[in-house]
Amino acid sequence: MHDIETSPEARAPLNIIIPMAGNDFERPDGLVKAQMPVGKTTLLGATLETRPWWSDAAVPVFVLRDRPVSRRYARETLLARYPTARTVFLSETSGGAAWSAAAGTALVAFPDAPVIVDLCDIIFDSDADIAAIFAADPDLGGLALTFGSRHPQYSYIRLGDDGRMLEAREKLVISENASAGVYAFRSVAVFHLALAHSLQNRASLSHNGLLFVCPMLNGVIAHGLDVRTLPARDVFDVKIADVPLAG
Repeated sequence: MHDIETSPEARAPLNIIIPMAGNDFERPDGLVKAQMPVGKTTLLGATLETRPWWSDAAVPVFVLRDRPVSRRYARETLLARYPTARTVFLSETSGGAAWSAAAGTALVAFPDAPVIVDLCDIIFDSDADIAAIFAADPDLGGLALTFGSRHPQYSYIRLGDDGRMLEAREKLVISENASAGVYAFRSVAVFHLALAHSLQNRASLSHNGLLFVCPMLNGVIAHGLDVRTLPARDVFDVKIADVPLAG
């Protein structure tokens, strides 16, 4: 794998929310998943800082559990490396990444700009200009980065012949369009409409009793907006690094 380089400056304001409150975030050795070494950097550096929408001017919102390990990581690493960052600490485990991301929306810096939720656990290349794509299409409500796979580890998006999303499901192989763990919503308002839809349809859209971000895209189309996918290339997933992935 080649060494990671930081992406060039992003071109327009975007809200970036990184949920880090899951049960697998803290490791038994006292470190956190985001500190996993990847080349000359860490998993967080190899994901967040290489996204084409990332820039030094970004105001990321990190959502973590209110525990000593995560508090120390936020203080010594996140706020040191990303001085503009904002942090949300949850006293308990949330009901899934959708809820954690929702907590992050309380601190976004640009209320009218698109919201990107990045799980920051899959490395890929992309040249997507998220802000420009939304600006060019007023009917577009959501975007997802995808790659080819049928591995049951992933969430999946089924597309129509016109490229618009028909359905999104968590850990259910309904197509060969696997989610790369990055989702964009047109605005904070659209994000919350999508979350409300997941809440209203919890029985069919939850997974193991939890609400995740990918199925929220069903709520975007339920409110009359389009959802499209963008390609994630040269995908590398440290969670299942022994499995070949299509780019």
